[in-house]
Amino acid sequence: MLYFQQMLGIAVFSITGVLAIKKADVDLFGAVVLGIITAIGGGTIRDLLLDLPIFWIADFNYIWVALFAALLAFFCTQRLQRRYRILLYLDGLAAALFGLSATEKVLALQLAAPLAVMMGVLTSIGGGIVRDVLAGRVSLLMSREIYATPILLGCTLYVLLRDVFPTIWVAGWIALVFTFGLRFLAIYKHLQMPAIFSTRQG
Repeated sequence: MLYFQQMLGIAVFSITGVLAIKKADVDLFGAVVLGIITAIGGGTIRDLLLDLPIFWIADFNYIWVALFAALLAFFCTQRLQRRYRILLYLDGLAAALFGLSATEKVLALQLAAPLAVMMGVLTSIGGGIVRDVLAGRVSLLMSREIYATPILLGCTLYVLLRDVFPTIWVAGWIALVFTFGLRFLAIYKHLQMPAIFSTRQG
Protein backbone atom coordinates (compact mmCIF):
# COMPACT_ATOMS: atom_id res chain seq x y z
CA MET A 1 0.00 0.00 0.00
CA LEU A 2 2.83 2.39 0.87
CA TYR A 3 4.57 1.53 -2.40
CA PHE A 4 1.40 2.37 -4.34
CA GLN A 5 1.08 5.66 -2.47
CA GLN A 6 4.67 6.55 -3.34
CA MET A 7 4.07 5.81 -7.01
CA LEU A 8 0.91 7.92 -6.95
CA GLY A 9 2.88 10.71 -5.33
CA ILE A 10 5.57 10.47 -8.01
CA ALA A 11 2.89 10.73 -10.70
CA VAL A 12 1.23 13.75 -9.10
CA PHE A 13 4.56 15.53 -8.60
CA SER A 14 5.44 14.92 -12.26
CA ILE A 15 2.08 16.19 -13.52
CA THR A 16 2.06 19.32 -11.37
CA GLY A 17 5.70 19.88 -12.32
CA VAL A 18 4.79 20.02 -16.00
CA LEU A 19 1.69 22.14 -15.43
CA ALA A 20 3.70 24.63 -13.39
CA ILE A 21 5.80 25.45 -16.45
CA LYS A 22 3.77 28.25 -17.96
CA LYS A 23 5.97 28.68 -21.03
CA ALA A 24 4.61 28.10 -24.50
CA ASP A 25 8.10 27.47 -25.90
CA VAL A 26 8.86 24.41 -23.76
CA ASP A 27 8.95 21.38 -26.02
CA LEU A 28 8.03 17.80 -25.20
CA PHE A 29 11.54 16.82 -24.14
CA GLY A 30 11.94 19.82 -21.86
CA ALA A 31 8.56 19.30 -20.23
CA VAL A 32 9.23 15.60 -19.62
CA VAL A 33 12.66 16.27 -18.12
CA LEU A 34 11.30 18.97 -15.80
CA GLY A 35 8.39 16.73 -14.79
CA ILE A 36 10.70 13.85 -13.90
CA ILE A 37 13.07 16.17 -12.03
CA THR A 38 10.14 17.51 -10.00
CA ALA A 39 9.10 13.97 -9.11
CA ILE A 40 12.45 12.46 -8.14
CA GLY A 41 14.71 15.46 -7.51
CA GLY A 42 14.17 15.81 -3.77
CA GLY A 43 14.64 12.13 -3.01
CA THR A 44 17.72 11.98 -5.22
CA ILE A 45 19.40 14.89 -3.43
CA ARG A 46 18.52 13.31 -0.08
CA ASP A 47 20.08 9.97 -0.98
CA LEU A 48 23.19 11.64 -2.36
CA LEU A 49 23.67 13.72 0.79
CA LEU A 50 23.20 10.67 3.02
CA ASP A 51 25.41 8.50 0.80
CA LEU A 52 22.59 6.00 0.27
CA PRO A 53 21.66 4.01 -2.85
CA ILE A 54 19.55 6.31 -5.01
CA PHE A 55 15.98 5.06 -4.73
CA TRP A 56 15.05 5.19 -8.41
CA ILE A 57 18.18 3.33 -9.49
CA ALA A 58 17.20 0.49 -7.21
CA ASP A 59 13.66 0.54 -8.63
CA PHE A 60 13.39 2.07 -12.09
CA ASN A 61 9.58 1.95 -11.92
CA TYR A 62 9.76 5.38 -10.29
CA ILE A 63 11.19 6.78 -13.53
CA TRP A 64 8.64 5.02 -15.71
CA VAL A 65 5.76 6.38 -13.63
CA ALA A 66 7.20 9.90 -13.69
CA LEU A 67 7.78 9.66 -17.44
CA PHE A 68 4.25 8.49 -18.22
CA ALA A 69 2.74 11.15 -15.96
CA ALA A 70 4.81 13.90 -17.58
CA LEU A 71 3.73 12.77 -21.06
CA LEU A 72 0.11 12.72 -19.92
CA ALA A 73 0.43 16.24 -18.53
CA PHE A 74 2.05 17.54 -21.72
CA PHE A 75 -0.58 16.17 -24.09
CA CYS A 76 -3.57 16.78 -21.81
CA THR A 77 -2.57 20.15 -20.40
CA GLN A 78 -5.90 21.90 -20.96
CA ARG A 79 -7.96 19.10 -19.40
CA LEU A 80 -5.66 18.84 -16.41
CA GLN A 81 -5.57 22.61 -15.92
CA ARG A 82 -9.34 22.51 -15.34
CA ARG A 83 -8.67 20.10 -12.48
CA TYR A 84 -5.55 21.86 -11.28
CA ARG A 85 -7.04 22.63 -7.87
CA ILE A 86 -7.67 18.93 -7.26
CA LEU A 87 -4.12 18.22 -8.35
CA LEU A 88 -2.88 20.78 -5.83
CA TYR A 89 -4.63 18.90 -3.04
CA LEU A 90 -3.09 15.62 -4.24
CA ASP A 91 0.28 17.34 -4.48
CA GLY A 92 -0.05 18.48 -0.88
CA LEU A 93 -0.89 14.93 0.21
CA ALA A 94 2.04 13.52 -1.75
CA ALA A 95 4.41 16.10 -0.26
CA ALA A 96 3.25 15.17 3.24
CA LEU A 97 3.71 11.45 2.56
CA PHE A 98 7.18 11.90 1.07
CA GLY A 99 8.29 14.25 3.83
CA LEU A 100 7.22 11.94 6.64
CA SER A 101 8.56 8.77 4.99
CA ALA A 102 11.91 10.49 4.41
CA THR A 103 11.99 11.62 8.04
CA GLU A 104 11.44 8.06 9.22
CA LYS A 105 14.07 6.78 6.77
CA VAL A 106 16.69 9.08 8.30
CA LEU A 107 15.64 8.31 11.88
CA ALA A 108 15.94 4.59 11.12
CA LEU A 109 19.60 5.25 10.29
CA GLN A 110 20.07 6.47 13.87
CA LEU A 111 20.84 9.99 12.68
CA ALA A 112 19.90 13.19 14.50
CA ALA A 113 16.27 14.27 14.60
CA PRO A 114 16.93 17.79 13.20
CA LEU A 115 18.70 16.20 10.22
CA ALA A 116 15.71 13.89 9.71
CA VAL A 117 13.36 16.87 9.60
CA MET A 118 15.65 18.68 7.16
CA MET A 119 15.77 15.66 4.87
CA GLY A 120 12.00 15.31 5.07
CA VAL A 121 11.49 18.88 3.89
CA LEU A 122 14.18 18.54 1.23
CA THR A 123 12.60 15.38 -0.16
CA SER A 124 9.25 17.14 -0.55
CA ILE A 125 10.37 20.43 -2.08
CA GLY A 126 13.81 19.70 -3.55
CA GLY A 127 12.52 18.59 -6.94
CA GLY A 128 10.33 21.67 -7.29
CA ILE A 129 13.24 23.97 -6.46
CA VAL A 130 15.48 22.34 -9.08
CA ARG A 131 12.65 22.56 -11.62
CA ASP A 132 12.16 26.26 -10.95
CA VAL A 133 15.87 26.96 -11.38
CA LEU A 134 16.04 25.09 -14.68
CA ALA A 135 12.80 26.63 -15.95
CA GLY A 136 13.80 30.16 -14.98
CA ARG A 137 10.87 30.55 -12.59
CA VAL A 138 10.76 32.24 -9.19
CA SER A 139 11.90 29.62 -6.73
CA LEU A 140 9.37 28.04 -4.41
CA LEU A 141 11.42 29.28 -1.46
CA MET A 142 11.13 32.87 -2.71
CA SER A 143 7.33 32.81 -2.96
CA ARG A 144 4.72 33.41 -0.26
CA GLU A 145 2.99 30.11 -0.92
CA ILE A 146 2.39 28.04 2.22
CA TYR A 147 4.00 24.83 1.02
CA ALA A 148 7.20 24.02 2.90
CA THR A 149 5.97 25.26 6.28
CA PRO A 150 3.31 22.53 6.79
CA ILE A 151 5.92 19.90 5.87
CA LEU A 152 8.42 21.36 8.32
CA LEU A 153 5.86 21.45 11.12
CA GLY A 154 4.50 18.00 10.25
CA CYS A 155 7.92 16.34 10.20
CA THR A 156 8.79 18.02 13.50
CA LEU A 157 5.53 16.78 15.01
CA TYR A 158 6.28 13.25 13.81
CA VAL A 159 9.70 13.32 15.49
CA LEU A 160 8.14 14.49 18.75
CA LEU A 161 5.36 11.88 18.69
CA ARG A 162 7.37 8.95 17.34
CA ASP A 163 8.43 7.63 20.74
CA VAL A 164 5.22 8.57 22.51
CA PHE A 165 3.03 5.89 20.93
CA PRO A 166 3.67 2.13 20.93
CA THR A 167 3.82 2.09 17.13
CA ILE A 168 5.19 4.65 14.69
CA TRP A 169 2.08 4.25 12.52
CA VAL A 170 -0.02 6.18 15.03
CA ALA A 171 2.45 9.05 15.09
CA GLY A 172 2.67 8.88 11.31
CA TRP A 173 -1.07 9.17 10.78
CA ILE A 174 -1.37 12.06 13.23
CA ALA A 175 1.49 13.91 11.55
CA LEU A 176 0.07 13.16 8.09
CA VAL A 177 -3.37 14.51 8.95
CA PHE A 178 -1.80 17.58 10.54
CA THR A 179 0.53 18.28 7.60
CA PHE A 180 -2.04 17.74 4.88
CA GLY A 181 -4.65 19.62 6.89
CA LEU A 182 -2.48 22.73 6.97
CA ARG A 183 -1.76 22.51 3.26
CA PHE A 184 -5.44 21.85 2.47
CA LEU A 185 -6.46 24.90 4.48
CA ALA A 186 -3.86 27.05 2.73
CA ILE A 187 -5.15 26.03 -0.70
CA TYR A 188 -8.83 26.24 0.22
CA LYS A 189 -8.55 29.64 1.90
CA HIS A 190 -5.89 31.01 -0.49
CA LEU A 191 -3.63 31.70 2.47
CA GLN A 192 -0.13 33.10 2.02
CA MET A 193 2.81 33.76 4.27
CA PRO A 194 3.11 37.39 5.37
CA ALA A 195 5.61 39.42 3.37
CA ILE A 196 8.82 40.42 5.15
CA PHE A 197 8.99 43.74 3.34
CA SER A 198 6.01 45.83 2.39
CA THR A 199 5.88 48.90 0.21
CA ARG A 200 3.59 51.83 0.62
CA GLN A 201 2.08 53.48 -2.38
CA GLY A 202 0.91 57.03 -2.39
